Amino acid sequence: MDFSSAKIKNLIIHEIGNKARDEKLFLSSNLQEINEELEQVLLNYFHRPFKFNLNKELYNFYHNSSLNLNEVYSYAKNTFSENSEEAFIRNSKNIAMHLYEFTDHPKITRGELIVAEISEVGYENDIISILGIFKSENKEAFIKVLKGSDKINLQDDRGINISKIEKACIIMNRTEEDGFTVLNADNMSQATDYWTNKFLHIREIRNSSHKTKEIMKICKVFNDEVLATKDDNEDEFAFTNDYVNYMEDNEAYDMNSFTETVFKSDDMKKKFLDFHEENKESFDINLEDSFTVSPYDVKKQKRKIKNIIKLDTNLELKVLLDKEDNSKNIEKGFDQSRGMSYYKVYFNKELEE
Repeated sequence: MDFSSAKIKNLIIHEIGNKARDEKLFLSSNLQEINEELEQVLLNYFHRPFKFNLNKELYNFYHNSSLNLNEVYSYAKNTFSENSEEAFIRNSKNIAMHLYEFTDHPKITRGELIVAEISEVGYENDIISILGIFKSENKEAFIKVLKGSDKINLQDDRGINISKIEKACIIMNRTEEDGFTVLNADNMSQATDYWTNKFLHIREIRNSSHKTKEIMKICKVFNDEVLATKDDNEDEFAFTNDYVNYMEDNEAYDMNSFTETVFKSDDMKKKFLDFHEENKESFDINLEDSFTVSPYDVKKQKRKIKNIIKLDTNLELKVLLDKEDNSKNIEKGFDQSRGMSYYKVYFNKELEE
């Protein structure tokens, strides 16, 4: 997303209190006046959450019954279509009131909600307009420098830190019929439920990136919930290696080639397909889909896989994923004299750190 030629068309600021603490909602009725210097500061502030992440997930609005029943989608749609200051102010108020309904958790702090309509934004060789929704939640201390007639004074104050933003949503005026193209940012390590799910009600667009993550998610859960419950870890390690290698080695996913490559037996293949059928509502993909594999997401998901065997004798064995099947270097057995299980590990030499 390119903000180099972007212009702020309209901007308004509301204040969202915590409904559970009986804090009020303050709605502005007039637009913020913006000079050229402030415009550049604000554009950098709005762009920052998305500037350095080239693989940011894309979302769209959805609703189980009808897309038009998604409030933020409808307010954005009205803003773009009516294209007037009056419509912008009215819909920004509706957005603020909608968000206020979900600020009822004790940990949600009072903060400003900035709604901005921005034009001349570059995206995928197009010039588009966007609607940005930004919420500040934490005020930070800063020092103002006040120059008088005979001295300079310092004064403490609190305000918004323009180097970071707590929550941000950018709605692109494209693919309206599919729920627009949406970017979402949250300063939490995981998306905050009230912002992402309740207020925005968005989901990842079912593109190659999303499908890559979903097929690897199915494999990981199958491994954890089915194969890892067996006494013998050989199938578990081999399966993890095989499905990761398939995703790394192939430019595209195809169900037939995937199952032929990854599953060593018809029995394991049947277990996997049965597992998916029984749990398909938990996964947002059809196994019969064909799609281009996203190498970025394969690498990202691979980092989340932890092949660690935890033992009750205060020991852990970490098995690294590799192109070779590491399971052949680990042998599990049972020592009758001790009445304990054991692992036998084969290696050529110890490696120095």
